[in-house]
Amino acid sequence: MKWFLLILSFAFFLSCKQSEATTENSSATKNEALKETTPTEESLFLTMERTPCFGECPSYKISISSTGNVTYEGFRFAPKEGKHTKKLSTTQLNEIQSQIDALKIFDMEDKYDSPVTDIPSVHLLIVYNNQKKKILDRVNGPKELKQFEKLIDHLVIDDELKKVED
Repeated sequence: MKWFLLILSFAFFLSCKQSEATTENSSATKNEALKETTPTEESLFLTMERTPCFGECPSYKISISSTGNVTYEGFRFAPKEGKHTKKLSTTQLNEIQSQIDALKIFDMEDKYDSPVTDIPSVHLLIVYNNQKKKILDRVNGPKELKQFEKLIDHLVIDDELKKVED
């Protein structure tokens, strides 16, 4: 009889442990499913503003969120005037991020400036990897920075921009 009770107790113990493991696996699976379906919180990723000059310099502002949503506002001599929106693909966002990393943008100077005020400038604000960087690029900025600014223009200003009605 002792052996019977001992075996019965052991079987009961094993079934409880197996039930716990199944519950833990089920919880882990549910948590993974929630992570996949939980939307990414949208936050500011990058803004780039080109300022006017005394000539015909295009003036506009681009804002890109962490989820790829873009707001473009064209002012004087801009390729597109008024407010527009679009969505960048994950590949495009990754391209911007890889350029930020490759350029070591957070190690760059905060200002590439001149006392001359009638020339256009670019104001960049980047919020990436828990870091924030503001750069004023008016004169003598590195050519890699200029190429980065052109990349942003290229990825945003195209026929996919949809006009926002006022």
